[in-house]
Amino acid sequence: MRKSSVFLAGLLFATSASYSVAETDSKLYLGLGVSSLALDGERVLGVPTSSPGHAPKEFNVILGYQFDELWAADLTLGTDFSGETSADQFMLNGYRFFGSSKWRPFVSAGLSAFSVDEASDDSTQQIQAGFGISSALSDNLEFRAGYQLFSELSGDSSFDKALGISLNWHFGKPVATAATTQPKPVPEPESVPENKEVVDTFELLVEFSFDQSDITSAYEPQFKEIAQVLSSSPEINMTIEGHTDWTGTDDYNLSLSERRADAVKNKFVQDYAISADRIDVIGYGELRPVEDNSTAAGRARNRRAISVILRPRMVSE
Repeated sequence: MRKSSVFLAGLLFATSASYSVAETDSKLYLGLGVSSLALDGERVLGVPTSSPGHAPKEFNVILGYQFDELWAADLTLGTDFSGETSADQFMLNGYRFFGSSKWRPFVSAGLSAFSVDEASDDSTQQIQAGFGISSALSDNLEFRAGYQLFSELSGDSSFDKALGISLNWHFGKPVATAATTQPKPVPEPESVPENKEVVDTFELLVEFSFDQSDITSAYEPQFKEIAQVLSSSPEINMTIEGHTDWTGTDDYNLSLSERRADAVKNKFVQDYAISADRIDVIGYGELRPVEDNSTAAGRARNRRAISVILRPRMVSE
């Protein structure tokens, strides 16, 4: 009874905490996972020791905090569902992540404790260290898999091992503070006097799928129009800007924004025979959002490449 009450209390606490931050820019995350434990045959936890290397299975509830792209910490509440033990496990772990790719390795370290219903004074305190890999499956959903080795703080020579996976839902990320600037078209004058110069504005806007730099055929009319302007006005050059949403690290987003700008340039060069010397590219990463990155629609608008060219011409009434 005590085991069920403790686990339910932990679950309710994690759930209530997640609801309280779901509408904010919190760095909290909530996760569910499973793990397989390989218990040392000499352990004394009320577990039968007729065969070494017991492997109970645990269901875990995780409440964590993502400090930044490199560091995180979480509390894990686990309970056995295999019937091999009646133990609850409480773990506090810290994580250090590496790299900027979609799949990122990490190392972990922390403290844990086992408690057993059948013998309320039978508990074990441990330190643990491990390693694993993490991947962002979407803007908010993270997959994490890891291996840990546990050692008792009492100085006994028994060691446990665990292999686990989890899905963690991240409830928000700070809104970018970079200036949300965007080239603005030059307005045409309301009335054009005779033999006055006016400037035509041509804007290219290409939006991309998550973590992609491929250009769909839906943008062909824009490319065709601007290619005609460049072909008929050889004195005009253009600059293409690449942008991303805030998903991923700063370095990865900068590289992705440059690939998007290069993809637009290559299309003009390869499909419309525009000289590469007339096109400059620049990537801004996630620094110049035009919409709120905390919404899916806003992130979709921010995954873009843009260019504006101006063509002056003389008109008469």
